[in-house]
Amino acid sequence: MAEPEDIHARKPSGINIFGISGSGYHHLMPHEMADLHNPSPEAKTGGSPPETPHSFHNLLGGHPAGSSSSSPRVADSQGTPEPYSEIWAPSMPRGDEKKIDMPRTMEREVKMSEGGKLPKIVEPRGDAMDDEFDDEIFYKKFAEPPKGCSTTRDIHQPRSSWLSITIYVLSVYSTVGSGIWLVTAILQPRWGHKIASGASLSPSTATTLAALLAKTIEMSFVTVFVSCLGQVLTRRAFIRKAHGMSLAEMTMRNWVIQPGSLITHFETLPSSSLTLLGMLSLTATIAAAFYTTASDAMVSPKLKSGSWEHKELVGYVRASYANAAYVREDCPYLFNITEDIHAAESCMNVQFSGQSYRNLLNYMNMWTNLNQNGTEISSDLKKRPGGTTLLHDNTTMYSSWIETEHGDVEAHFEETGRIINNVTLALPHPGVYGASKLKLNGILQPDDLAGVGEYTVRAGVVSPSVNVLCVDMDKKELAPLVYTTWPNAKVNDTDIPGQKTGWSGWTGEVPQPLDGKNKDYYLNRTDVDDIFRWGPKYERRPPVFQMYPFDFNLLTNATVYAADAIYTLGKSPESKNYTVCQLRSWVSPNCSTEFNISGIAGASMKAHCEDDADENAYRRSFPSDQGWSAPSLDWKWLADQWRLSMDLNGGSVNNNASNARILTQLALHEPKMPASYPSLAEALAVYSSSLIMISAIDTPFRHYWDQDPDAYPENLIPAPGFPQPFNASLITQEYTSGHTQSWQNIFYVVLVLVFAINLFCLGYFIMRSGLVTDFTEPQNLFSLAINSPPSNSFHGSCGGGPEKRHLVVPWKVAYAPSANHYFFQDNSPGKENEGLSTAREYGEPRVSSYKRLSMSRTWL
Repeated sequence: MAEPEDIHARKPSGINIFGISGSGYHHLMPHEMADLHNPSPEAKTGGSPPETPHSFHNLLGGHPAGSSSSSPRVADSQGTPEPYSEIWAPSMPRGDEKKIDMPRTMEREVKMSEGGKLPKIVEPRGDAMDDEFDDEIFYKKFAEPPKGCSTTRDIHQPRSSWLSITIYVLSVYSTVGSGIWLVTAILQPRWGHKIASGASLSPSTATTLAALLAKTIEMSFVTVFVSCLGQVLTRRAFIRKAHGMSLAEMTMRNWVIQPGSLITHFETLPSSSLTLLGMLSLTATIAAAFYTTASDAMVSPKLKSGSWEHKELVGYVRASYANAAYVREDCPYLFNITEDIHAAESCMNVQFSGQSYRNLLNYMNMWTNLNQNGTEISSDLKKRPGGTTLLHDNTTMYSSWIETEHGDVEAHFEETGRIINNVTLALPHPGVYGASKLKLNGILQPDDLAGVGEYTVRAGVVSPSVNVLCVDMDKKELAPLVYTTWPNAKVNDTDIPGQKTGWSGWTGEVPQPLDGKNKDYYLNRTDVDDIFRWGPKYERRPPVFQMYPFDFNLLTNATVYAADAIYTLGKSPESKNYTVCQLRSWVSPNCSTEFNISGIAGASMKAHCEDDADENAYRRSFPSDQGWSAPSLDWKWLADQWRLSMDLNGGSVNNNASNARILTQLALHEPKMPASYPSLAEALAVYSSSLIMISAIDTPFRHYWDQDPDAYPENLIPAPGFPQPFNASLITQEYTSGHTQSWQNIFYVVLVLVFAINLFCLGYFIMRSGLVTDFTEPQNLFSLAINSPPSNSFHGSCGGGPEKRHLVVPWKVAYAPSANHYFFQDNSPGKENEGLSTAREYGEPRVSSYKRLSMSRTWL
């Protein structure tokens, strides 16, 4: 068999790019030498250097020490390489090599080099020699120059390349997108009807779309910044006068891609985070990690209340206030009027009585709870609880006491010597409910906001009110108003001993409004005329009652000619005196109506009254000397139907009704407001509040009726009525791009940082003529590193990875023109000449961008 060619005979003289002498190997130290021809264990040197606990052979699953193989140099089941003659570095082609015939026995055929024996690394202590690893080949591959690593592509890519275009597009998208996100977070636009349950873009879709766009901005930002970072580091590694790039700086890209690496590889932080580029990378890492969260907090559409805004709203009006004909028509009377002419009247009675009893019961329940809780109730009417009523069975209306300066019982007693109980109750205008729901006004309803929205309207409209004036009178003072005390009165006995009642036709004996001379006749004078404003002075007739009521009973009179009021007469068992009450109604200009509706809490309305700071009060829409409306004359007819529905005149037959029993016990017999229960006037006002509410449905928002009486003689207008504007302030909820909590303002920092870094990266790419190969990317880094000579600066790092001292070693990307080869060059002090020369026999150097790039400057 022919002798194999000396493996050192082909080595050229001079210095190669690996910086190793032409003999092929460094001289080994004495402790590294062994006699390959002496198989005895004693021939091994006892001073082998320290090594890892397990051999490379054992890690790959080879044969244990001391064992032999019947078929040497074949791959085992664990993937151990083919015979070592086939082991080549990826960049070391063997085209010119002559194949060495390998022996078929355990004896290795070794060619002696000139001048002595071939060196051999001693196996780890205590282990047998590795039969599947050839040190000759190992050393040989480290000594070979990169004959086959001539690069096929230039390191510079022009702007027209697909990679450059992709990076530019991503950079523009990320910059524009993050800019739009930042501006949106600052402006906090309200999307109105664009994002609603019934709109083309539903709330859930809008939220998902915002999250998706934010994620694309985040991903493009990470891609762009990592590319920019790689460009800066790689270009710096090209520049001859720069210090190159360290492994710690190369890992900065991992911070942005994998923020957890800041914890798992924290050893890279001290050496790289204190540089300008390191601080920028750390900032980008934090910004990228929290960008989606910041977008969700600051940009993603969410239900949010805006600020108060003044707006003119419109509502439809169909009738004048307290129009009995409209109330009758609006009631759902079930039966046909032609079949039952009393169908509408019956419907009204059910409506009045049902809601009135509910109001009274709720009022009693409120007082009972206050007493049980030990709450002290003030005698000041302003601080006493008002009543509630229901509109459309789904909206709670809260009433308020107004004109409270006339409600001081003690002051009245000091002035007149009488117990006067005078209260006025104002309700919110029910028309605001309908106006707020009109599409014409463009207010988003809770149903438009996934059923959870809300809004509040403060309307400058009139408030329907009821005044109740009750006066304590003895039997003698009351006599002019009781028919049974009149001369020639026709009376009958009742079941109560001593009680007289007028005959069935007693009303016909009441004098007519005009006397024989065709002059107004105001009946008898009383001691309370100035209190009730009766007589010629006030041009108002007093009421007349059939009899004196018995204890716990009420009488009612609603037939006074041209009157604007109805009257009740009641008797409390706790006093020998009687109580006369007058009920009137008008629309008050001293209030505003506040309507609040929520998809979760429901709807409510309240009258906000007599507040000098209320900008929405109706009176502010008119001059201060404006004349206001008088008590309604039409209301009396509705009030008469109301008292019939609950038989408030049941005292004429001593029916001892429950409602009368409760009310009469509330009459005042002392000149002060009771602390544990309401007064009679308060209870009557709350009791009749349902009547006030019904009287105001679809009525004007102003204090007058301004339609042509000739066109609408009954003050009735067909549906939908005529639109009437009114001033209002409203605060609404809409889907808004913005934060909901003040602490979330911190996310502005994230949005600003992402936009600023995107802008910086875009500017950097624009300033450069193209891209260079990013040697911080794993595939490029591996290709360059495996084709680079080993460095003493990285001793000990090939197994367990680099240590802290390895991370700060600066590296440059060097270029061998004759071999057209790029490789990593250790830029540590004292390494200036390593790898800078190469042989010239590998052909003419190719055109490369390296020289131009290496002569440029860097500032990062």
